[in-house]
Amino acid sequence: MGSKSVLVVGGDGVDTATLESALAETPASVTQLSALSALFDTLTCSTFHALVLPATVDGQSGTDIAYGVRNLFPDLPMIVAGEDPSAVPDGLDVTAVEPSARLEDTVAEAVRDSLDGEPPAVAGRPPSPMETLLLSLFNEMPDHLYAKDGQARHVLMGRGFNEPTDRLGLTDVEVPELADEHAKAALRDEMDVIEGKTDQIEVEEFLNLDATYVRTRKMPWYDAAGEIQGIVGHTQDITERKLREHAFRRQHERLVKVALVASHELRNELQIAYGRLEDLAGCDDAAADIEESLSNVASIIDTVVELSTSDPNGPLQHDEIEQVPKQKHVWLSRLSREVWDTLADSQASLTFDSDTRIVADQESTGLLLQILFQNALEHAGPAVTVTVGTTDDGFFVADDGPGIDVEPPERVFDAGHSAVAENTGFGLYVARRVAADQGWTLSMSDSESGGARFDIGNVDCQE
Repeated sequence: MGSKSVLVVGGDGVDTATLESALAETPASVTQLSALSALFDTLTCSTFHALVLPATVDGQSGTDIAYGVRNLFPDLPMIVAGEDPSAVPDGLDVTAVEPSARLEDTVAEAVRDSLDGEPPAVAGRPPSPMETLLLSLFNEMPDHLYAKDGQARHVLMGRGFNEPTDRLGLTDVEVPELADEHAKAALRDEMDVIEGKTDQIEVEEFLNLDATYVRTRKMPWYDAAGEIQGIVGHTQDITERKLREHAFRRQHERLVKVALVASHELRNELQIAYGRLEDLAGCDDAAADIEESLSNVASIIDTVVELSTSDPNGPLQHDEIEQVPKQKHVWLSRLSREVWDTLADSQASLTFDSDTRIVADQESTGLLLQILFQNALEHAGPAVTVTVGTTDDGFFVADDGPGIDVEPPERVFDAGHSAVAENTGFGLYVARRVAADQGWTLSMSDSESGGARFDIGNVDCQE
């Protein structure tokens, strides 16, 4: 048997010098790796015939680390030193060595047994150019690249957002820093890809992490036989792009609001003009000219509204004027945060009671949220706290202000009604119209703190 190489991770679990001494009669060299973050680089770029992990390394479970290694190096013998064998998850092919006073001798025996087998197919040979190419991609990309197995557990991570080992062996719902709703939705998405229900997942999110806004794509990971064995993910920090969009969104939403209010006023005037036109029944030529002119004005109003409410993120095509607004899945928290950042200063705060993904036209829903947020800022003051959360059939927006003292409460949605002298009184009227255009309902009640609460119902939310 030729000389074999053994990699030992960490310096606290197993004493490398003592282990090497215990392996003196076995033609094996021992290499110690102190930095866990370099584990996959080392296994890929060097030749090893056995791996020794401590039960805990850098605060992480050795069996979780072994889980990630096993999916990428399926034939590499692994020994977890100081681990109770009963604690090893079912299906994880590792040798657990119980803690003892002569731990290194017991580990050495397990290593010798493993070295008697066939050499590993991957870790026991020099890497291919493709392997080093993919490793460089994972390490050098500023974005977050990762791979997960058939149970959606992390098996490989790049260095873009996290340490490359801090989630190994865990699904997103087991990662403590991820919000519960987002983690569960991510797991559902990944299992849909793994089970072949969809070819690809793409979603944008707002997260209270280092990367505030992210865009994630998840695609199948195929094995050599063409079968799906997991997913490959790419998460990109799009915060700077989103912040640049905020100023444009503010301008666009203001234009939409002005267009809708103006169209309401102008249509009222047109109704009056059409009524007076009936008085000119005997003046056929003049009446025809006036009616044609009024029809042209009505057409111009419709065109202005269509142009102002079309998608601001792309050029307007000729046939888009008649298109139905595009509906897609969007995180309520992400869209709320984008709109809020264009309106409020540092005194006001936005909180989330719960979160969900809704099926909505993003531009229309952004306008709806903008009106409700602006209403809270105007009536409750610049230090208001606004809360967004989910309900059984949609979501709500509530504030901690003095509430709206109107009888009956439905009057707040009347065109022209306002409790603030300088306002036009069309904000909530427009909000209800925008909601109705998507098939939603909009109602008002008192919040738990005594402020105003607006409930948006009949919304298609993802289970």
